[in-house]
Parts: sequence; C-alpha cells; structure tokens
Amino acid sequence: MSAIPTTAQAWRFPPDQKSWNGHKSLELRQVKITPPKQGEVLVKLHAAALNYRVCTDILISREQYPGPYSTGPDGQGLIPSCDGAGEVVAVGEGVTQWKKGDRVHSLFFETWFDGPIQDKHTLFTVGGGTTGCLTQYRVFDAKTLLPIPAHLSYEEAATIPCAALTAWHSFFEKQPITKDSTVLVLGSGGVSVFGAQLAKAAGARVIATTSSKEKAAKYKDLGVDEIINYREVPEWSSKVKELTGGKGVEQVLEVGGQGTLMQSLKSIKREGFVHVIGVVAQGNPGGETLHDLAMTLLFGQASMAGILVGNKAMCERLDAFMTKHKIKPVIDRVFGWSEVVDALDYQLSGSHFGKIIIKID
Repeated sequence: MSAIPTTAQAWRFPPDQKSWNGHKSLELRQVKITPPKQGEVLVKLHAAALNYRVCTDILISREQYPGPYSTGPDGQGLIPSCDGAGEVVAVGEGVTQWKKGDRVHSLFFETWFDGPIQDKHTLFTVGGGTTGCLTQYRVFDAKTLLPIPAHLSYEEAATIPCAALTAWHSFFEKQPITKDSTVLVLGSGGVSVFGAQLAKAAGARVIATTSSKEKAAKYKDLGVDEIINYREVPEWSSKVKELTGGKGVEQVLEVGGQGTLMQSLKSIKREGFVHVIGVVAQGNPGGETLHDLAMTLLFGQASMAGILVGNKAMCERLDAFMTKHKIKPVIDRVFGWSEVVDALDYQLSGSHFGKIIIKID
C-alpha cells in the first residue's frame, strides 16, 4: 500500500454560511490529513452516495436541514455527504477491531448505536454536525464503521448508511413485514427502490408509484408486483385500494411530504402504518386541510411516524439481511470526483432511479 499523503482534496461549503448559494457553492479544496488518534481509524474513501431527503447534500445547502452544521476539522467549511465507503489505511492506538486493508462503510449517526434516538444523537450526523464523506481521506471513531458485505463493491456499499437503512428501519424495525404483507413505495429514489428490494426479499407484495414507463420497467425488473403511474393517475390511492380488493396496504414508504401524505393515508388499510421519510413533493393537490388529515387518521385508526434513518444495531441487521439475500443496490449513475455539482444537479432533476454515486479518486 502506498504511503499516506499529508494533504487530500475535499468538497466544501464556504465557512460563512450566509454566503452559500445552494450546492453551487461547493468548492474542491485541499485539506490536511491528520493521523488517527487513540480509538480512531483513517479511511481512504473510494465512493460516496448522494441524498436529498434526510441527508444534507441538498437540504443543508439550502439551510433547510436542522443544525448544527460542522465547519470541518479545520474550521474552513462543511464537507457534506453522510454516505461513504472505503478502506482502512491506518489505525490509532487501542484499535483492535480494524486493520489496514479492511473494507468499511460509514454510519449516518456517529453516536446512536442502539435503542431509541435521543436529542444528543442528532448533533452528530455525518456531513451535518460532523465532517462528511466527500473527501479523499477521513478520520473516523473506530466504533462508527461497519464492514462492507463481501458481495458489494465500494460504490454499492456507499448506498447503505442513509437510503438503505431508512428503508430497513421503516419496514423491519417498527412492525416487521412478512410474506403476507402488502406495501406501497412512492417514487423511484434511493429509499423507495431499496424499500421495494428489501420487501420483495422478505416475500411481501409490493406496489410502487412512479412517473414514467421507463422507471416502471425497471421496477418490474426488480420483481415489483404492481406499478402505478402517478402522472396518469393523480388520485393514486383509489388505484391502490382497487389493487388490494378495497382494503389498502399495510404500510407505506412516504417520501413526498405535504404533496403526497393524504394520498398515502388513503392508501392504507385500517390500522395501517405510514412511514414519513422525506419531503420532496410540493403543494397540496387535493386541497385537504389539517382537519381532513386528523379525520383520516382517526377513522382509519392509522399510525404515522417519522423515520430518521436508524442506529448502528439496525444497520448491522440490514447488512446481514443484504448478505443473506445477496441484495445488490440499484445505482443509477456514477459521477467522477470532479463532477459533484453536476451530480447534485442531476439529483435535483428527479431523473434517477435508485442511487447516485460519486467515485472518489
């Protein structure tokens, strides 16, 4: 293995948050590489995944993500992206669980290892409250890494920390789905596609909404049972009810927020569950009020909860499930290291099916 350099490149926002102009403010700059201290690991990152919703790549750039925001290890500006995968190149004193050459991926929360989330955990999100993964090298606390499943590449493993874990938490940690379950996933972003893959691996029936015949065909290739084009059927909850004999689905992976929430609630069976994991859809096409929302929840005996990614123990169970079922993440497109701004433009376009990856070199 070649010698570790003393400097590396990283994508950063300016130190002064008031000067940000969305993701267009990102700059590729030099950073110092510091050796790992006691209990730490230095990782050479090979891939990072982009996210819109609960991660920081778009929302932080617009100052819409709850703080605090890190200004980096040297105070010179936030390094974004919560999802990274790479190889261990050096270990600090006292580290016994990792060695040079080990393949590892990051975690979204650096202090939430098990049990319910606490307020203090939300201060330490990678790429938000702490340094992110759009950097060639990063020092991690040894406890905040997991081994990459053997059947996955670095690019594939980079999709796990946020999107895959959010889908897993929704369908398997709250009210675990079974082969007798019917679930609904909205759209074709990273979390939704993972939700479909994980649910099919569990034997569940999966219904998906999407916006085009091309994306519908890709869902069919993944084994999704029914696809609804939400552009052709704006009131898609009625189609969901039709496909389920009037009953509705047990669970919904809800990514839209105010633009889709009422349709999701109308799609579930009595005592069904809506997992709110994103806010990408705008407007209120049905014109419903908060009173309508409350009445739908009440008379449907519905449950609705926000899903904020997940903890380390959940991610360990996810990795084991993906290994058992040999699940391969769906990667829409891989961008080069110099193309991060272009990649975020592509993310915002909504054209992708699955995950967008940055190859770090």
